[in-house]
Amino acid sequence: MGGSFSRGTPPRLGFSSLGSLGQSAPRNSLLAGLGGPSPSTQGLSSLASLFVKPVRRRAFFSFHFEDIMRVNNVRQSWRTHSTGTILVPSFTDSSLWESKQLEGSDALKKLIREGVEHTSAVCVLAGSETWLRRWVKYEIARAVIDNRGLLTVHINGLNHHQRRIPDRLGPNPLNFLAVGQDEFGRFYLFEKFAVATGYAYPQYRWEWRRYEDYTHAISLPAYLARPAPGYVTPLSTGAPEYCFATDNGSKNIGLWIDRAAQMVGR
Repeated sequence: MGGSFSRGTPPRLGFSSLGSLGQSAPRNSLLAGLGGPSPSTQGLSSLASLFVKPVRRRAFFSFHFEDIMRVNNVRQSWRTHSTGTILVPSFTDSSLWESKQLEGSDALKKLIREGVEHTSAVCVLAGSETWLRRWVKYEIARAVIDNRGLLTVHINGLNHHQRRIPDRLGPNPLNFLAVGQDEFGRFYLFEKFAVATGYAYPQYRWEWRRYEDYTHAISLPAYLARPAPGYVTPLSTGAPEYCFATDNGSKNIGLWIDRAAQMVGR
């Protein structure tokens, strides 16, 4: 299954061989081509409804602004199922810094940190290019740093507002961030990069690097398997993943966020 992780053979922090992007499948399925399809998420919503007692919480929605019309569908569903009011809204999201006049990355990090602080879970609304966005990655990182629930909800299955058809699901952004353990037993965030190895006919290989926007040691999230020293565990191996369209997100979004929050004790 795409995006799976073999605990017996986890990826090294260094290089892993890979063919041209989007072509032959690598040895470890986590190292799939950047443009490859996301795994099917059928049936996950039913698991959430079986095991989670609904407790409406505040959520942080992380997304790429190019997907705003699809994002609005999710926002509206969350408003329907949540207990927020005008004075105490039920969600915060990436638009919290869209209208701000910020100078430098430190100011933006501070605003994101404060936005995530008062929520129980970070819900990544994944479109085609969400995984590429620096500040989406930082919002994901804050979920790990601050011990918030974390989940991915694919939104490309919703009809495009102009073309009126759905699109192929984009990559899960949680495939590209991981927790690694060093030789002293400390845990750090890592980010996966595609590194070019050729010129005339570019070839690529993946490299796990220390995440540059947060370099301090962190606690291992409750939903992740403990990596061996010198290895990483991608966030996608433990955090839930759903498709808003096929998993009936308009009905189940509240249960999904509750489940993610409960996985970290919130």
